[in-house]
Amino acid sequence: MATEIYYFSGTGNSLAIARDLAEKTNGKLISLASVVDKGPIRTDADVIGIVFPTYYEPYGGVPLIVRRFVLKLENIDSKYIFAICTYGSVSVNALKLLDEILRSHGGRLAAGFTVNMPYNMGGSSLNSPEKQQKMFRVWEENMDVIYEHINARREVRFDTPNVLAGKIYSLIQFIVAPLIFLFKPVTRRCLKQYYNLNNGSYVEMLPNMDRSFYTNDNCAGCGTCARICPVKDIELVDERPEWQHKCEFCLACFHWCPQEAIQSSELENTIRYHHPDVKVSDMLNQD
Repeated sequence: MATEIYYFSGTGNSLAIARDLAEKTNGKLISLASVVDKGPIRTDADVIGIVFPTYYEPYGGVPLIVRRFVLKLENIDSKYIFAICTYGSVSVNALKLLDEILRSHGGRLAAGFTVNMPYNMGGSSLNSPEKQQKMFRVWEENMDVIYEHINARREVRFDTPNVLAGKIYSLIQFIVAPLIFLFKPVTRRCLKQYYNLNNGSYVEMLPNMDRSFYTNDNCAGCGTCARICPVKDIELVDERPEWQHKCEFCLACFHWCPQEAIQSSELENTIRYHHPDVKVSDMLNQD
C-alpha cells in the first residue's frame, strides 16, 4: 500500500507533522508547493495524505494553494484520502470544506484530523515554551492513533474540536476584525484595495495581504525571504524584497527572516516562531 503525504507549511508546524507521519507510514513526503504548478497531478499511491495549516477560518480555513492542489489531482475516486490540519486558535470548517472540494473533483475525504500547534500570529502568552512543549507531547501521543486509522483505511468522522468556541471566534473575526483594522493606516489602505476586488472575495483578498509587509533598516538583502516563500511571491529588487501579490499569508518570510527585518501591520506584537525541529534548510528544500 503506497502512501504519499503532501504538505504545505510556512513556519514548520505542518512540515513537522507530515514528516513524522511519513516516517511512521513509510510514505513519501512531498512538498505541495513543488507540484502544484506543474500541471495535472497523477499518482499511483493508494493512500494520499494532505497536511496543512488552517487560517482565515471565517472563509473556510483551507489555504488557496491547497485548493489549487486538490483540483489538479486526477483519478482520485478510488484513493483513500486523509487530511491533517494544524491550527493555533480554532479549526472548525477546514476539513468539511476540503471534503467538499474533493467531492466536487471526484474524490472524498475518508478521514480528517486536527492538531493543535503553536500559534504563529500570537504574543508570548500564546507561544510560551511550556505551552509549545505540551502541544508537541500531545501530538506524539496522538500520532499512533492516527497512524492506526490510516493503516487500516478506516472512515473517521472529521475531528472538529471546540466547535461552539470556534464558531464564536469565527463570528468575532468576521465582524470585529475589519473594524479594528480600519484604525491602522497601512491596513486601511490594504482593505480599501481588497474590497475593490470583487467586493473583497477571499480568493482575491488573500493574495493581496502581502501589501501589509515592509522591511526596516535591519534588512541585509540576504534573499532568504524570496527563497523560502513557497509560492514565489517575493522578488529582490535592489537587495530589498518586493511582494508580487500572490501571497498565501503563510508568514514564512516574516518568521524566518534572520534579521527580523520583515514587518507587517497585521503582526504587531507577534513573537517570531518556527517549529524547533524544522531548520531553514528544510524550508528551502521544498521545491
